[in-house]
Amino acid sequence: MPEKKIKFNIVFFPILFLPLSIIIGQSAVSLTLISSVIIFIFKKKDVVFDTSIENLCLLFFFIILIIGTLLKNDYNENIGLKNIISSFLYTKFLFLYLISSSSIINDRFFKDIKIIFLFSFVCLIFVLLDTLFQYFHPEKIDIFGYKAVGQNAFRLTGPFGFNEAIPGAYMIKISFISLIFFNLYLIDYLKLKTIYVYVFLATLNLSYFFTILISGERISFLMAMLSSLIILIFIKRLRAFFVIVGFLFILCFTYIVASDKYIKSRYIILTKYFTSNDFVTIDEKMLKKEDYIKRNDFNFLNNQWGAHYLTSIEIFKDNPYFGSGIKGFRNNCGKSKYENIKSLAYYKRCSSHPHNLYFELISETGILGLLSIFTFAILIIFKSLKLIINLNSKNLSSQDRIILSCFVATFAVLISILWPLRSSGSLFSNLNGSMIWISFCFLNLFYRYFKSKVYH
Repeated sequence: MPEKKIKFNIVFFPILFLPLSIIIGQSAVSLTLISSVIIFIFKKKDVVFDTSIENLCLLFFFIILIIGTLLKNDYNENIGLKNIISSFLYTKFLFLYLISSSSIINDRFFKDIKIIFLFSFVCLIFVLLDTLFQYFHPEKIDIFGYKAVGQNAFRLTGPFGFNEAIPGAYMIKISFISLIFFNLYLIDYLKLKTIYVYVFLATLNLSYFFTILISGERISFLMAMLSSLIILIFIKRLRAFFVIVGFLFILCFTYIVASDKYIKSRYIILTKYFTSNDFVTIDEKMLKKEDYIKRNDFNFLNNQWGAHYLTSIEIFKDNPYFGSGIKGFRNNCGKSKYENIKSLAYYKRCSSHPHNLYFELISETGILGLLSIFTFAILIIFKSLKLIINLNSKNLSSQDRIILSCFVATFAVLISILWPLRSSGSLFSNLNGSMIWISFCFLNLFYRYFKSKVYH
């Protein structure tokens, strides 16, 4: 009898559809995350929880997250069933990670990964073209009618509307790995090494970095530069190619900064944040004479981002162990006692989250939450780095070279995401949270794949 074909591994469906879900919006992301919970339940017989230190730390983090959310001030008077259920919903990211931890690694792994990254690459091309269309449109309107507006600092929206998943963030957190995969899939796997292919890939990669730059998302651009540097260090097959693309991009960057007043102003402001002794982005008409005693010696803290950070520290002091609970920052930052933070931007201290992963964690999950998730991240990153260094000295098959490149790309993206000196979206939001946790899923998958091989 003919051998029955093995279908796409159902465990990978949430990871497969997340790139598209993030483009569609919050509801689609929620459905995708819920699907990971459903798949976990139906596949529970196959689930073997690895009791490694990092996984135990991750489990402990989500326990702390639930406890902190249940104990936050909003619940003190009446803990209703609705509030209890909502606190458990934040474990959706845990289930997304667990199904990647329990998936079977077999000979079909490369085929599954190929489907995932080629589909993600198609999503990348769509976002790239739509964002470029918006940039060159006279009124900065994309194909869906979304317009770059002042409330979003005139950053391009691409197909995301006014959600936090703007094009730059999406392209580095979701699409960078698929870009690396596509490069090596054509060169190493399909053996398409003609001059036309290299010109096509150079144009594609240059367009990728160009689009992140013109999106106006400065942090995403810096993340892309850091991730590319890590690629140059660890992936020899792409080193010369990326150097050429990098040189061309420097020329492109110089031209854009010189000719585009908006992009130029964005990076001048970023530089002034850290180099100027008197630059602030607040309306000083809002200040009273006595408010000037709040001026911080570190001038960055006199801007709204610094005010967020200082407020999160004060919230942490009031809730040191379990934090103020998820969304605790937005619920507490407006309290009058936090007006005394040492910042001229004290009146701009409130937001939906502190715009930094570490300040968000310390204020909303306390020292127990921060230490547990930080330990998890450090352990998985360092053991992955050790394995990547070891694999770089091995004679790998073409398929495994491609998978290793994706492993390195995932490592690079996570390093840029976890870099402490940057602003960030919320770890617990559907969109930004998904873009972070999918990287942890891939890192775990690639680590498990190579540990199952004879290379180590």
